[in-house]
Amino acid sequence: MQSRAVALAVAVLASVACTGPYSQPSVSAKEEKPLPVQTFRAALETIPEVIAATGELLAEEQATIGARVPGRVTRLHVDLGSTAQAGQVLAEIEKDDYEFRVRQAEALVSQIRARLGILDKASDDVNPDETAVVRQAAAALREARFVYETTSSLYKEGVMSRIDFEKAGVRRQAAEAAFQAAREEVMQLKAQLAERRAQLELARQNLADCLIRAPFSGAVTRRHASLGEYLAVNAPVVTLVRQHPLRIRLEIPERFASRIRAGQRIDVHLEGAVQPPSGRVVRLSPSIEAQSRSLTIEGEIPNERGLLRPGSFVAATVTVDPDARGLAVPRSSVVSFAGVDRVFIVRNGVLEDRIVRLGRPLPSERVQVLSGLEPGLLVVRNAHERMMHGRRAVVQ
Repeated sequence: MQSRAVALAVAVLASVACTGPYSQPSVSAKEEKPLPVQTFRAALETIPEVIAATGELLAEEQATIGARVPGRVTRLHVDLGSTAQAGQVLAEIEKDDYEFRVRQAEALVSQIRARLGILDKASDDVNPDETAVVRQAAAALREARFVYETTSSLYKEGVMSRIDFEKAGVRRQAAEAAFQAAREEVMQLKAQLAERRAQLELARQNLADCLIRAPFSGAVTRRHASLGEYLAVNAPVVTLVRQHPLRIRLEIPERFASRIRAGQRIDVHLEGAVQPPSGRVVRLSPSIEAQSRSLTIEGEIPNERGLLRPGSFVAATVTVDPDARGLAVPRSSVVSFAGVDRVFIVRNGVLEDRIVRLGRPLPSERVQVLSGLEPGLLVVRNAHERMMHGRRAVVQ
């Protein structure tokens, strides 16, 4: 009994060892009915050459928006996650004090303009000789000169004394000095008017700064201030990031660094996310990272719909040769067993298996074939593990 059991076990093991998806067919298998298969002819096609890399998404612009003037927060128009357009008001500072300062500055400007006699004019431009103070000094100067000339003539005729003649000369010199002083006073008033104008513009700017606006379009990632809080100058209010476009930073292995160029296409792949639009390589690092032996590159990715988020880890491909040619087969043509990928071809009505090296997946459930297959061969479209090398096949 024991010898029979041992013989039966050996027979079973021998039969199992001679079967499998890639075993040579037995004589009976060769005599089986031809297997109907669907095939296609392998042909070269355009398969862009790409370099795979990983990296992260960064905001193109990120800024912490602060208060330019001190004051108490009266309104907050945004919060975490809010979107804002460039120029949109994010928060408001109490502005009563700044309105008073504007009125004060306006009054000082009007005061100087009144002294210059140009209240009824829109422009601050003034001719010094047309101002009242200069005209008064000019009239006094003309009088002093007339008196001096008359006194000089009478003195020569002996009618006037020398003392009166000298007094007339002194009054003429005083009138000339007064005229020059009047002109200098007008010039000083014009300078003061320019200063008052600058103070008025500064006061108006401070009033305008009570409205804290977005410097660019983006989204709020953090709100720092609260309603009613008193803020000092440069105190943070919100943090704003630009979402469109986004900057992508990738690490390219050193062996591929020489093939990267600005302007090449970048495709981003996110787990479970809608495929975003492609971008372009914009910047390349001038050196190789010594530790990782990689080249850092940056690109820009459109993000108008906000599908991508700054800070995300992404996988991407850089297209280095969009016109590269290669072979591709449907995924259903590949049979994988024990870590080996094979495809079946039909030659002279017989199945042959080919060990192939696969590349990257392609659209429409196809995969790139790097080696093991030549153009022109008839490849089985829907292969399965029950197919065997050497079995007869009929193409449908």
